[in-house]
Amino acid sequence: MNKAFLKVIFSEAFKIATFPMRLKPVKKNRILFTGLTGGNVYDYSCNPKYIYQYLRDNYPGKYEYVWMVKDPAKYHFLEEEGVKVKKHFAVSSFPMLLTAKVIVSNGSYIPWFPFRKSQYVINTWHGGGAYKKVENERADANWATQKRARFCAKNMKLFLASCKTQEEQMIRTTYGYKGEVFKAGTPRNDLLISGDVNMAAMKVKNFYNIPEDGRIILYAPTYRNLKKNVTLDANYILQQLNLNGGNWYVISRYHRYQNDLSNVKVIGDKVIYAEDYPDMQELLCAADVLITDYSSCVWDYAFLKRPCVLFAPDRKEYTRENGFYVGLEEWPFPLSGNLREVVSEIICLLNDSEKMNAYCSDVDKHLQDLGSYETGKATEHVCKRIEAVTK
Repeated sequence: MNKAFLKVIFSEAFKIATFPMRLKPVKKNRILFTGLTGGNVYDYSCNPKYIYQYLRDNYPGKYEYVWMVKDPAKYHFLEEEGVKVKKHFAVSSFPMLLTAKVIVSNGSYIPWFPFRKSQYVINTWHGGGAYKKVENERADANWATQKRARFCAKNMKLFLASCKTQEEQMIRTTYGYKGEVFKAGTPRNDLLISGDVNMAAMKVKNFYNIPEDGRIILYAPTYRNLKKNVTLDANYILQQLNLNGGNWYVISRYHRYQNDLSNVKVIGDKVIYAEDYPDMQELLCAADVLITDYSSCVWDYAFLKRPCVLFAPDRKEYTRENGFYVGLEEWPFPLSGNLREVVSEIICLLNDSEKMNAYCSDVDKHLQDLGSYETGKATEHVCKRIEAVTK
């Protein structure tokens, strides 16, 4: 049975089952955080993580914090900070979900959990720009998917946007959201725009024992389940880049939904697999070059003005099955389905200052064309809103 259909049915049934809990008063100082619930990577991540950390550091003792996670045993450090850590879908988690004044999510729970009208639900989303289409915008979307999108739109009070195109095409059109859109950017990108990028890079290098002068290729493909196999040969990349100069390392960061059945993989005997690393933005800070495909991490990485190349041998199939808000041909990043060409583009950008300058100009124009809302102060602005809501 379709997952969207099950979520619609579950949402309706859940309203009835949780009626007694809805009689409890909402606690004005309780703030609940949750990241995406799928996959095996860290729940304590993305925009909710950065908002929590800012509130913790700048409003000491003012709020009660709750984090929803898959495996509470991984988050003893949060409990030591006084946070209540609850397991996703555990019975003990539902009273928290229904009595927190503010819920900060990057997409999880909002499409199906029936929050109360007196609660303030913030959708920070989990991707910038306007690239691959979300589920209910695709050709195979059904009535249940569309209903879930409408429910999601009515279930939140604030939606964070990274750019004007995302606001117009995804937030307003795909979700049909008519509420307030926050136009200050995304909290997780404050680090890339106005944070200490070098310190974040050193954290990654220390974590993986990479020397300070080591240079990093980050391979971060998005998730898809298509027929064509996509394989990145890390040995070939390292061989070519080391010949070009420098001490290079390949870090692979699969999408959170990647599994053994997925047709995307990286091969090589010197690959560093970074699924265990808790913060994608820090990995981006450490990367001298990014290789990806259709991932919205290109939006985040664009603010660093470093080489980004798209390795997409399945782009025809992906375009047909998924589609884009902004077509691949409009992205400013070199695109190829051939690994030799990908490496050639990287070496050219690293060695040819004129081409690199032209590339950076194209990236700036792309950000401008999409109408970037990123300010480098998104976290501060969102937290001020939370302060106002909880008074």
